[in-house]
Amino acid sequence: MKNHVIGLYLRLSDEDDRESLESNSITSQREILKNYVRSHREFADCQTVEYCDDGYSGTNFVRPGVQKMLEQVRAGVVSVIMVKDFSRFGRNYIEVGNYLEQVFPFLGIRFISVNDGFDSGVSGFSGEFFDAAFKNLVYDLYSKDLSEKMISVRQMKARQGKFITPYAPYGYLKSPEQKLVPDAETASVVRRIFRMALEGVPKAHIANILNREGILSPLMLRRQRGEHFPCKTVHEKSVWRTASVYSILKDQRYVGDTVYGKVKPTAVGSRKDRAVPEEQWIIVPDTHEAIVSREVFERVNQRIRKRRTYHREKEAPLEGKVRCAGCNRIISRVKRVRSGGEKGATYRCGIQNMTKEFGCCPQTLEESRIETAVLTMLQKMAAVAADGEVAESSKRSLARKTEETEKLLIKYETEVNRLTGQKLIKYQAYKDGLLSREAFIEENAALEGQRNLLLAEMEQCRKKRYDGRCADTGEEEIASQPELSAPFEVLTREMAETFVEQVFICRDGSLRIHWKFKDFTKIF
Repeated sequence: MKNHVIGLYLRLSDEDDRESLESNSITSQREILKNYVRSHREFADCQTVEYCDDGYSGTNFVRPGVQKMLEQVRAGVVSVIMVKDFSRFGRNYIEVGNYLEQVFPFLGIRFISVNDGFDSGVSGFSGEFFDAAFKNLVYDLYSKDLSEKMISVRQMKARQGKFITPYAPYGYLKSPEQKLVPDAETASVVRRIFRMALEGVPKAHIANILNREGILSPLMLRRQRGEHFPCKTVHEKSVWRTASVYSILKDQRYVGDTVYGKVKPTAVGSRKDRAVPEEQWIIVPDTHEAIVSREVFERVNQRIRKRRTYHREKEAPLEGKVRCAGCNRIISRVKRVRSGGEKGATYRCGIQNMTKEFGCCPQTLEESRIETAVLTMLQKMAAVAADGEVAESSKRSLARKTEETEKLLIKYETEVNRLTGQKLIKYQAYKDGLLSREAFIEENAALEGQRNLLLAEMEQCRKKRYDGRCADTGEEEIASQPELSAPFEVLTREMAETFVEQVFICRDGSLRIHWKFKDFTKIF
């Protein structure tokens, strides 16, 4: 196997019990794989490259290590993938099965799972593969069950008043007994923030004062202390902001209460969270030493609630999409009433009030100017797209054909999923002794044949859909863009959501628009 590169993949998730399951540790996995390579003469001249994901769940493939390895596979660099067992590669049965059954055979990749005794270069994807598929199904179910158990254990500990999240809030330290204790260095800063807020000092002014005095922001303090706290920053620098001050003022933990369950993952293994209604939070009073009194906390938050008791108008077209090109933060929309009672809004980056090091734009831009710029560009692009003078009837016909193709694709996809389920049922019947091996192989081959025919039909549908989109203009580049309907008379929220990714305000007050489709980035 000269000139072959072996990708050694290692993974350990936060859910793995690192103390009792030492066999799953990164060090242990590395040793197992290297011993396997050394003990097989065919790998003597092969180069090994290690890909590692430490602290990532196996329920999805959104992992930097596995993504880098798969890029090298697609580039033709890696030709052999080796893992300790299937669960290290992934716990999602459907995705793992797709890679083992479809992707890797197509790319000519040899896959080896050491502890499972699986080597696609020796056994192929027949008998042993079905055992592997069943194991992956078990791993998938185990992962979901483990996640539910972990959630139950954490909720139980939270109700006991224990602090179970990895990082203590600013102003506290986490004790070995899973309790919060005041941090002598930062607790006084928290008290000062509440005191200034109680005196009526605006949150932006509080942040400005802390930055002027050189007090490290929560994130920069963690970095100085060597804590591994995953968070994206601009220019590797973080300053006090209005949002960070607001977060402290709203945090009930500073009065000595345990608060748990504000967010939860959108799905098992997902790193994206969604907010949980306040009535579902777990709140246990007086579990640790308070930094501020309840009276002060309530008075401050009463002021905050008063400022926010207004009826929010319909969401503006570009709200949440305007960013500062200097600090890369979203700029809040500020409503204004001009002289004569005329209403309007402006955008201005507040970070430049707190620090000048990012080169933020000091100007205040009228919302109408930004909306006009976006609308003008959309109108120009619509004119370009409509330049082919395609008849309206032709457009309707194309739309109708596209809709029919989409429905057919959904039908095919549903049938493919049904056949995949049938294959699993047949396999389970074979494992239970209800189906002979010969009958299983025959029926599985028939199902696989139907499935392959459907996949081929789906590919033809996709090709027809693409050809139909390109047919009217004959220009692949224009046809690959979203349909632009002219004329655009007024910029709406729906239009902004469809076409606009972000609008950046540059230091000199100019605008840079990032569209949701390619090749139309424009600097004004």
